[in-house]
Amino acid sequence: MPTVTTTDMTDAVPEGRLESVEGANGRLTVLQVITPRRYSGAERAMTYLSEALVRRGHRVVVACKHNELMLHELGMRGIEAEVLPIRGKFNIAAPFRIARFARQIGADIIHTHLSTAGLWGSLGGKFAGVPCLGHVHWLNRKHWYLFADHLATCSHAAKEHLTRQGIAEERIAVIYNGLDQEQFLAPPDGDDVRAQLGLGRSQPVVGAVAHISPRKGHRYLVEAIKLLVSRYPDICCLIIGEGRNEKDLRQMISRMGLEHNVRMLGYRHDAVSLLKAVDVAVLPSLREGLGIALIEAGFLAKPTVASDIPGINEVVVNGETGLLVPPADPGALADAIGRLLDDRDLAGRLGQSARRRMETVFTLDSMAEAAEQVYRGVIDRYKARGR
Repeated sequence: MPTVTTTDMTDAVPEGRLESVEGANGRLTVLQVITPRRYSGAERAMTYLSEALVRRGHRVVVACKHNELMLHELGMRGIEAEVLPIRGKFNIAAPFRIARFARQIGADIIHTHLSTAGLWGSLGGKFAGVPCLGHVHWLNRKHWYLFADHLATCSHAAKEHLTRQGIAEERIAVIYNGLDQEQFLAPPDGDDVRAQLGLGRSQPVVGAVAHISPRKGHRYLVEAIKLLVSRYPDICCLIIGEGRNEKDLRQMISRMGLEHNVRMLGYRHDAVSLLKAVDVAVLPSLREGLGIALIEAGFLAKPTVASDIPGINEVVVNGETGLLVPPADPGALADAIGRLLDDRDLAGRLGQSARRRMETVFTLDSMAEAAEQVYRGVIDRYKARGR
């Protein structure tokens, strides 16, 4: 299992807290560029990173298309945001708008997130004379990031996906997503959350927090719940998230007669609080960059059951912090969930081990420190080339 939080151009990030860039090399102005369709994993990672960088003395400005949920989250955290008409992969005016805005705010570096922003933000950097870091949060094709000066990925799995496409390993830094430990110091009481949801204190509850799309594997979770109902008639599965596959999933739940066992809650701002109510957190993805929901569950000391695929297996250590099962296998998923519901001592041990791992590897400080180091390396190399 890799435990290094980032692989920079030359060296891995050393253990321990790094001196902030403000104290060592001066305050940076970072332009984050993203064109989200929703407020999900990559958007949340960008928001958390921006907040951490601001706390460390940097100026962070987010350039994005209009997205009500994300703008609300940025506003709550006091992060500057500018809505620009930069959406769409055929929007040839987008890089010029990004370049103009980057010059306007005096950006030291442009940090893009996801493919559309990766394309237009890196071209905007070329026009503005500002170095660009393209952040790959998913298993994307390399052509969206060819104009970036350097790349970052959310996991070693995503990095390997790019190297297999011919991108040199030394051009890619791994920056694990991190979460603010403070928000988990005093989580809401699970019994109170259950009461709010109308769930019994001893009722078996599992939960999945994920964008609802076929690649997240919700259908296999629903099929697993169908297999578990005979053993746990009152089992409840909370599906938290929104997406284009919602209607199909609801119809599937209805066809299988699981309306009383599976509850679709939609997008919830308090998703972390809702996880406090579950006995087991589940992520049955078919493909995954990393899985922020698994990190959240770990910080809450919740055992997890997830697909044994690259990315996820960098978060969940099978048999130590959770259980990994073959993807697209409802039977294996049901068996693993049932095992944790039956053996609460095992579930407790896995949950406590998960929390220790999250507090070591997936913290917000670690992510911010790694990003600072990568930013500085990209900027220094850009200057050395005489750009």
